[in-house]
Amino acid sequence: MRMPLDPDSPLVRSAMEANQVEHMTYLARRLPGAIVQDTPGLLLVDSGLPCNTFNVVCRARLAREEADARIAAAVSHFRDKSFPFAWWAGPDALPEDLDARLSAHGLVNAEQELGMSMDLSRLPALTLPPGLSIRRAEDERTLADFAHVVAANWEPSDADVVEFYARTAHAALAPDSPIRFFVGYLDGEPVSASECHMAQGVAGLYSVATLRHARRRGIGSALTLAPLLDAREAGYRTATLQASAQGQGVYSRLGFVPRDTFREYQ
Repeated sequence: MRMPLDPDSPLVRSAMEANQVEHMTYLARRLPGAIVQDTPGLLLVDSGLPCNTFNVVCRARLAREEADARIAAAVSHFRDKSFPFAWWAGPDALPEDLDARLSAHGLVNAEQELGMSMDLSRLPALTLPPGLSIRRAEDERTLADFAHVVAANWEPSDADVVEFYARTAHAALAPDSPIRFFVGYLDGEPVSASECHMAQGVAGLYSVATLRHARRRGIGSALTLAPLLDAREAGYRTATLQASAQGQGVYSRLGFVPRDTFREYQ
């Protein structure tokens, strides 16, 4: 286990992507029936569910002479099963023209997210909006509440997200799991969620979501702060995340600073 990194460490840049990669694989490695092909130059995760949240290709470090064949094989793996998937290209992805090659193989740049990091010593105090309580998931019922909130990011709600967390609850809730899940309850109703993956020396923030009817009340901000404060209490000094265009301003105001760009192809 890597020791927690200082916010100004030059290793934070690479740790950001390494944390994301570990987050994409940790539960899948413990999911019966899932496929994790961890090979030199490329990592492929097939969750066994038709869901591109959990079917991913990442950590591309491909030599130019092999790149097209490796890309074609990865794309065929999912297309032959009619499974959606996402290809994540981080700041150190190789070859340098990977984006053009992915496009040539029929993938579309669906989103660009900004990799950001933060000094956890700068966190403000947590103030809960009226009626809100935050609970860390330590049982299957709370984890299911987390899954239902995250699944509601899609319309209609993505049942495969709920199924994934049901199948991986044993690993997600294990005492040695590096992932901590949080649920915000507004007057007893689960309305917001977030998770923190502590690995590679940083605390990676993921899955910050709030149901539409509970937005603009400070609930999402509270569910952002809660896992970060928890990580700081656990000894971590640096947080990382990948922010969509809509979320970048929120995270900047909290104290996150930009690092690099991550691209998602589908």
